[in-house]
Amino acid sequence: MARASILAAACAALTLVLPGCSDGGDAPKASAPEQLVGLLRFTPGSVAGDTVAGTWFRMVQPGGTPERGPYMPNGDSPAQGGATTLLEPGTAGGLRTGGYQSEPKPGFAQGHSLSASITKPTKFFAVEFGISTNPVDPQTQREVTPPTVVNDGGKLTGDLASWAASWNDQEFNQGAPKPPEKQGAQVAGAEQVQKVWDWVGQQWFDRPKSDAAQGPSATGTYDPASRKFTLQWTSLIVGGPFNGFTGVWHLEGVFEPDAAAPAPAAPVSPPATTPTSPAPLT
Repeated sequence: MARASILAAACAALTLVLPGCSDGGDAPKASAPEQLVGLLRFTPGSVAGDTVAGTWFRMVQPGGTPERGPYMPNGDSPAQGGATTLLEPGTAGGLRTGGYQSEPKPGFAQGHSLSASITKPTKFFAVEFGISTNPVDPQTQREVTPPTVVNDGGKLTGDLASWAASWNDQEFNQGAPKPPEKQGAQVAGAEQVQKVWDWVGQQWFDRPKSDAAQGPSATGTYDPASRKFTLQWTSLIVGGPFNGFTGVWHLEGVFEPDAAAPAPAAPVSPPATTPTSPAPLT
């Protein structure tokens, strides 16, 4: 066997264990998971015939399934006989990740929610409900982390434990994963890892070191080229007139990268003092 043939055969065998003998046709390495920090700008919910698109909400009756229902019909919604409630983006345009969009104080006016940053307050049984994300969940009084969404090769996983719905002077955690039920105010952690900005309250909060939320997270899809995303999850409703029902949340829109918080303000230097001359002697 000629020397060249022997060398080629040896290299071919070594290709199995030594990448240096490859011909340059290696498969591209998968990109590492990345956290999407910025604004998930919502596409408004819409309906055409019996098909819905955009951002919406459904409520599954006890014993039903998220896919087939039966759903609680909302008499104020024209979509699918009221089975689906269409949502519009709020004043911020959608959901910010990496920070909070807290409930205003007061949070209600005659039962209607005043939380208008994430979604526009929307009628449900003649009363408007709103969405907020808070350092301390209004219903369970548990400390929860701000929303985070991670893209792993086009598949999204979201921690939306702080997703809170307010309606008719009542609070409902609708997060995923879900914080434990209320057992009195949770003692704040002694250690805090960082500050988190609240885009509604315009102030900083300590982000808890530990996350008490448990259960499935929100999942979805992401196209890096167009930045179009979907996120969907289910969350059990605890308490109130819909206790035991299940909320189905579907978010859809375009991701806009941004900072998780405004740039910190430059330190303010104390005003320079001018030495004063002693008063002349008289």
